[in-house]
Amino acid sequence: MNKWKAAFFVLSGVILLTAAGGWLWINQALQSDTEEVFTAPDRSEVGGPSFIVSSSREDADAWLQRELEEENLEDFELIIDDAVYFQSTITALGLDIPVEVRFNPEVTEDGNIWLREDGFQVGLVELPSSRIFTLIGDNVDLPEWISVVGEESSLYMDLRELDTEEYVIQARELDLEENNIEFQITAAE
Repeated sequence: MNKWKAAFFVLSGVILLTAAGGWLWINQALQSDTEEVFTAPDRSEVGGPSFIVSSSREDADAWLQRELEEENLEDFELIIDDAVYFQSTITALGLDIPVEVRFNPEVTEDGNIWLREDGFQVGLVELPSSRIFTLIGDNVDLPEWISVVGEESSLYMDLRELDTEEYVIQARELDLEENNIEFQITAAE
């Protein structure tokens, strides 16, 4: 047998084994040991004087940016436009990988917001969306009022957890295509 032919087969085998080992290692690293099931908080109705605030996408985005700045979080960006966009970087295998997720917002019965994944991009890597949300939950420092719900490929925004002692904020409508956003503000008793 030709020594170059043998060297080629050995090198091909090493490359194949390295690639398979790397794939298994990434797959194992991305699996969560315990699957937590997210349950939305059960909230009672809020009493006190209240009023409705109508907003545009631009004003709602400015308010959101201010809230995020106050919490001093720089790991990610959350932007309101024709949809809600989440941008961040996650570290895997020592590499910083850019992540962008597009969400469609839904208002819950109790006035909180589900951000349901509508598409995502993770560098050049193709992963299932549940893995992306696991990576986001493990690598991105989110405020207490935003929960990652990997099994539903979404984020849950509990507006009652915002740091407001004087009032409670509840979403009433989030129609970003029509640029119609409404919140109910109720004075805390």
